[in-house]
Amino acid sequence: MTEILATYGSCSLDVAGDLTIVCMLRATNSLCEGALVRIVPIDGERIATKKRSRELKNLMTNVVITTGARLHFGPLSVAAPAGGRFGGVGVMIESPRVVVSARTAEIDSVQADEQTATRVANFLRHIRQALPVGNGSGCELTVTQTIPSHCGFGSGTQLGLAVALAASVVDNEPKPGLETLARRVGRGLRSAVGLHGFAQGGFLVDGGRAETHQLGTLVSRVDFPSDWRFVLAVPQQTVGLSGEAEQSAFASQPPMSQQLTAELCRIVLMDWLPSVIEADFARCAESLFTFGHAVGQFFSPAQGGVFAHPRMAEWAALIRQRGIQGVAQTSWGPTLAALCSSEALAHQLKQDFMTDAAWHDCSFDVVSPLNRGANVTVG
Repeated sequence: MTEILATYGSCSLDVAGDLTIVCMLRATNSLCEGALVRIVPIDGERIATKKRSRELKNLMTNVVITTGARLHFGPLSVAAPAGGRFGGVGVMIESPRVVVSARTAEIDSVQADEQTATRVANFLRHIRQALPVGNGSGCELTVTQTIPSHCGFGSGTQLGLAVALAASVVDNEPKPGLETLARRVGRGLRSAVGLHGFAQGGFLVDGGRAETHQLGTLVSRVDFPSDWRFVLAVPQQTVGLSGEAEQSAFASQPPMSQQLTAELCRIVLMDWLPSVIEADFARCAESLFTFGHAVGQFFSPAQGGVFAHPRMAEWAALIRQRGIQGVAQTSWGPTLAALCSSEALAHQLKQDFMTDAAWHDCSFDVVSPLNRGANVTVG
């Protein structure tokens, strides 16, 4: 028997100015979708006895998962009649990032801002369907850093995998595979670039999946030159397609022609991958733009142009005039990523636009490539 103390919108604590929502989930299966509630055992079933506290202390596990964001420059195939489906090319970056800490607790709980808590609560519900409590204890999750949603950074995949891995470690489960973690939180339904990026980092080529139930096959993963930088440009108060809108966009698109798939694969195999391996900046920058522009043209009916936001189309044209050739949209945008050969050049580009009043409606940031998988610290 349980007692619901508060419902969505009222169960919150103001901690250092941030909204912290506590969502304790396993005590009931009758929660409506998306509800955030705080549930505690009442006297007849209270877990926190001295004996139980000693048991939990003996089982106590603490873990911190840190992962970066992914830039996804487009698929290799859409609605193909045969062969691999979707696929894609991308790279992991150091920031923005996700930081999730977890420890053994009496029951499952989440502490995060309101939007993140909603997502994590849903992830935990699905995880518990696949991963019943192994040791009789719960998982206290705290999300201290998040990736902005629907900006082209793959926030859902990185957060979902971090939560799934944290729950697995706290439950003392033998190391699960990447596909197992992805299935538990419903990620990798199309591209698997973000999944493989979570595991390995670097520059990644996903060869697509032959069957609907499969994850995309990682056909290449190489380190991205560590001294290169991306300048990220994001129009404020704008988000890219996601959820049902994203599904509708894919459904409304005609199949990608075999000619376009062949050209995209040629760019990746004959130019882009070799340029990354050889650290040939000019060749890599041109490959980035050519690939991204071709993908953008294909999706232009769904997103309103080669780029999803008119300000980003303006910015891309302007920086190319200034000699920055490598620029492309990540996922459905609206974020654009411009490749710079050094940190100094990247910061100069950022500063030029941040101090220009004409660009006050956009934000700019310099980020580094991430050539390792998610960091896991157990203590």
